[in-house]
Amino acid sequence: MFLFNRSISINVSLVSNKIVAVNGVFLDSQHELCITLEADLESYTITSADGQLRRAPHKDCVHAQDRIKKLVGVNLNCNVRKQIQAAVGLEQGCTHLTDLTLECVKGIVQAKYQLMKLTMQEEEMKIQVEQQLNGSCLHYKKF
Repeated sequence: MFLFNRSISINVSLVSNKIVAVNGVFLDSQHELCITLEADLESYTITSADGQLRRAPHKDCVHAQDRIKKLVGVNLNCNVRKQIQAAVGLEQGCTHLTDLTLECVKGIVQAKYQLMKLTMQEEEMKIQVEQQLNGSCLHYKKF
């Protein structure tokens, strides 16, 4: 018997040639949060944000969903965690909403690499990926 479970699901789709939409669901033993973001791939910013806390352990938790709109304008190029925490986390927000939003951003990054496969020659893509991921993990370790 499990005492606790948690699932996070992220789906990213292409809205136009420069806009992606990401739908995230955070579901655990006490919470159900849903969020939908749109991001501009040229400016790399969040252009739309909507969502709700469908289930939470405390009555006042639902107020954190009012902060979701504050994600609009978040620049995904730098200080992402700090920007997201300021928008939907910390004392006035929800740590789980912060976590879900960060997972959505990770999904946007992964989708960006999938788009590269569709729009670039293999060698050009390989060079860009290696430059962007240099030092980020074992496979892309710095030499």
